[in-house]
Amino acid sequence: SMDYRAPLPKVENANGSGVFDLDKDTLNIKITKADLGGMDVSKADLLFTEVVEEGEGGIQMDIDLAGSLKNVFEYLSLEPIDLKDELDMDLEKVKGDSTLNVKLSFPTKNDLKIEEIKMDVTGKVRNGYLPNIVEGLPLSGGPFDVEVKDDHYTVKGSGRLSKWPVKVSWQEYFDSDGKQFRQQAIASITADQELRDHFGIDISDFVEGSIPANITYTAFTGNKSEAAISMDLTASKLKLEAFHYEKQVGKSARGSLKAELNNGILGKISNLEIQAPNLQASGGDISFRGSGDNARVTDFSFDRMVVGETIAAIKMAMGQNGQMKISLNGPFLDLRPFLGDSEEENSEAGYEEYNEPPMVLAIAVDQMRTADNETVQYGKIYADIDAKGRFNQLEMDGIAGKGDIYLRYKPDERGVRTFRFEADDAGAALKAFDVYKNIQGGKLVIYGEPIRGIYDRNLLGVAQITDFKVVEAPSLARLLGALSLPGVLQLLNNEGLSFSKLEAKFDWLYRPGGALLVLKEGRTSGNSLGLTFDGVFDNAAHKVDVSGTIIPLSGINKAIGSIPLIGDVLTGGTGAIFAATYSMKGESEKPDISVNPLSVLAPGILRRILFE
Repeated sequence: SMDYRAPLPKVENANGSGVFDLDKDTLNIKITKADLGGMDVSKADLLFTEVVEEGEGGIQMDIDLAGSLKNVFEYLSLEPIDLKDELDMDLEKVKGDSTLNVKLSFPTKNDLKIEEIKMDVTGKVRNGYLPNIVEGLPLSGGPFDVEVKDDHYTVKGSGRLSKWPVKVSWQEYFDSDGKQFRQQAIASITADQELRDHFGIDISDFVEGSIPANITYTAFTGNKSEAAISMDLTASKLKLEAFHYEKQVGKSARGSLKAELNNGILGKISNLEIQAPNLQASGGDISFRGSGDNARVTDFSFDRMVVGETIAAIKMAMGQNGQMKISLNGPFLDLRPFLGDSEEENSEAGYEEYNEPPMVLAIAVDQMRTADNETVQYGKIYADIDAKGRFNQLEMDGIAGKGDIYLRYKPDERGVRTFRFEADDAGAALKAFDVYKNIQGGKLVIYGEPIRGIYDRNLLGVAQITDFKVVEAPSLARLLGALSLPGVLQLLNNEGLSFSKLEAKFDWLYRPGGALLVLKEGRTSGNSLGLTFDGVFDNAAHKVDVSGTIIPLSGINKAIGSIPLIGDVLTGGTGAIFAATYSMKGESEKPDISVNPLSVLAPGILRRILFE
């Protein structure tokens, strides 16, 4: 029995032999069998130097032992090694069997310090269990290769991090002062939603499914830590709802990021990179506030994002009042996902309520995709959107076709929020925003004011287009066909029908599922055809209900109507004598069209009495 240093356990039941060499002042003991703190020693070489020399001396140990991992850590936690604080785990929960070769050297003195102990331990652990290895999660399984050097220990092998299979290399310093980090784990693991939640990494808005990942987790002195992660996203579903983007499971994709944590709480994601079909993102930074269910994004940015056709840099910052400020700049933006009024939004299941925070949006791009095969050049947009998804302010500038477009919806000098839209190339502007594809040229001006109060978003206004052509318009063609006007129809389908003016009053009524547009006192004028129209466009239901008068040969009718007194009698004050009433009703894309043929032959005064 050898009691060599309390409170370290005694060496008991030791067998072996030793030699003291006075000339060398050494004592060499070779142990063939012994018990050490519950561990079995199968071989040990002990060399004591400068045994006789007063105030000097040291010991070198080379020990082969086997025992429970718990006993190993209990031994290391006792003075003078005293690693209980550095081990930072409940030793009562440690499990596993170990075989170790331990090499130790230290001076033989009473006030021995940990930094004076030279250690070199190698071995294996089987059926191991180490609690609280990473953010409260235990490491179990094995076999693990164990190595302890002078100032750190390392564990390598395959096992489980809690319930998740993992291949890991774990390194921790006993004293991390002056070291690059306190502990570091390099692991290969499949991170499902539950594991991501444990580390406070909530990316559920963007990723669904499990993610095989290589993780380098580093804990620094103090409370800060970080995780550098590279991910295989092939088996995951990726989604960016704002851009209407989805990558389905099975499509090759990868990503990488660095997560920064403080006291285990995610504070920032940096260096975010994603490569996926039709999606590339680089230079991503995302900052968070709060933890768990209360975690919120405070700002994010991407130096470059390519989503489909969109190529831009994007930044977002969340203000203290909950308002989100977003800026987007670059060569190209696909604006279609943001224009709304999609079939999904207006499906029979009902309109999905806006559930985003209020935001201010600033966009400046060289080109904007506003519709299939249509773009606006040098687009600039400024939008202020409230918590209900309504515009407090909207401004846009750009070039459509051969002319500028100008949109302003904001308070005027009276504080009244007014709407004004101008397009120097009306046909190109209407086509660019997929409003109407059959107009060429013209100048468009739309002006509206609130119907009730200064904050009312429902508008009362007037729209006017001057000097334009209508070409190959299906509904108009069907209307002309019903009137048996082949000459005018041929003109429509060839060079187009010219109009000097179209104007109408309107009510624009805001509704979450799609606006209701009411047209009043609408009329056109041209040499070949004139129209009047009144009715409703229900964008939520995709329905139209419009009726009016169609006036062939409007140039001749106008000449007749301008004859003093006689013109008024013949036309009933409408300026036309040859006319028919019509209606368009049903689905917006292809409404039912009907014409009252009797009104074609009726003088204007009778038509007004009987048919209007």
